[in-house]
Amino acid sequence: MRSPRRSHVAAIPRRNGAGTSAPGDDAADLIAKVQNLCVLHERPVDCAELYENTRRQLIARVRGFTDQELATRVPATPLWTVHDVISHLVGITADLNALNFGTGDADAWTEVQVMNRRGASIEDLSEEWERERPRFQEGLSLFGYELGSHYMGDLLQHVADINQALGLETLADDETLAVALDFYLDVCHEALREAGVGTVVLSIGSEKWSLGSGPIAVSLRTDRFEAFRCLGGRRSEQQIRGLDWEGDLELVLPLLSRYPVPQADIVEG
Repeated sequence: MRSPRRSHVAAIPRRNGAGTSAPGDDAADLIAKVQNLCVLHERPVDCAELYENTRRQLIARVRGFTDQELATRVPATPLWTVHDVISHLVGITADLNALNFGTGDADAWTEVQVMNRRGASIEDLSEEWERERPRFQEGLSLFGYELGSHYMGDLLQHVADINQALGLETLADDETLAVALDFYLDVCHEALREAGVGTVVLSIGSEKWSLGSGPIAVSLRTDRFEAFRCLGGRRSEQQIRGLDWEGDLELVLPLLSRYPVPQADIVEG
């Protein structure tokens, strides 16, 4: 494992340890951009191993879902069912392995992934995902923490989306969630820095991060899961405003989420 890199983001202080290519991202550009990001902290973990553990847990759970559960609409991705979300996760793995980044329309690219697998059983999807696993894991290890944390974040957002749609438990605050959040923190930092609107101080328990640059515009105290969902486009503007902010939220509100925020609240937990 390479030694931790210095981040754009000032950590105050940080402890050691601890999506999709979602609609709106062009996959080829995404890989280039992610590789150029400077992460908050390159944690001494194997993102490929974390991804594989999460993937296996998801497949084991999904195999037990009823047809009705698989057909449930997912509020965070309202055009997709639970089955569609799994199809996307399998499809993006297959596409990236094949260097198929689509034609630049990310919505169309991900929709093909879903449509091509709409008639597939969960066993079919599990088998395809398993076939694609070795090369994808190799890629996550090869490209390092930046890309690894992105796809860990992507997978974990979709796991949380499925949990929310079916009324299951929220994600545990563990090393996997910490790694997944790192990507969104760094992307938020970069957006704030480029906009020049000041600094957001984020506090999660005893940990603090300074996102952006310049004078402090606003501070937020929350938990890791809520930060992950907020920065990952899974909280409405009303929900974001309802968090424990101090300062001028209006300055930074449009820059907090990587993706467009949902119109309706996504309630979980």
